[in-house]
Amino acid sequence: MAIIGGIGVVSFRQPIRSVLSLVVVMIALSVLFLLLSAQFVFVVQIIVYAGAVMVLFLFVIALLGPAREIGRSRLRFQAGLSGLFVLALFGLMYAMFQGISYRQPEQTDMSVFGSVQSIAAGLFTSYLFPFELTSILLLVAAIGAVYLSRQRGPDDGLRPPAGSGGESPTRGDV
Repeated sequence: MAIIGGIGVVSFRQPIRSVLSLVVVMIALSVLFLLLSAQFVFVVQIIVYAGAVMVLFLFVIALLGPAREIGRSRLRFQAGLSGLFVLALFGLMYAMFQGISYRQPEQTDMSVFGSVQSIAAGLFTSYLFPFELTSILLLVAAIGAVYLSRQRGPDDGLRPPAGSGGESPTRGDV
């Protein structure tokens, strides 16, 4: 299901459908956490990523509107570069299936894997800086989306409210 959702993310032309495909990927990822007995991470993945972050993405896309997207032509070397990346991907997959051994993970106590205590200890000790940096990055992205979606007038100034005419009423209008 995650692979189908990932293909949908890159193949759909409408941004709303791509975001909904990304929701499918996030839900499939959360099911993988559930299969690994990490129930807390499963719930957080559903609530935070498939819920809040995807709603934020949908809000930004709806705020910007599809009419703002301008189709651009492809780069000259885009086809060759994409072919190179596809070859590199298949080369890595071939090497992985040929039995290249990777480092074995450390033995962990599965009774605390994915628990609230183990996640909190890692999140607020070793990963505090990346956690805060990510929250600042999301805040800046939301502010940037609102700034880009502002409608500007021909003089780039504030326009008077609609229907006011921008002038004061005369004696005959009162």
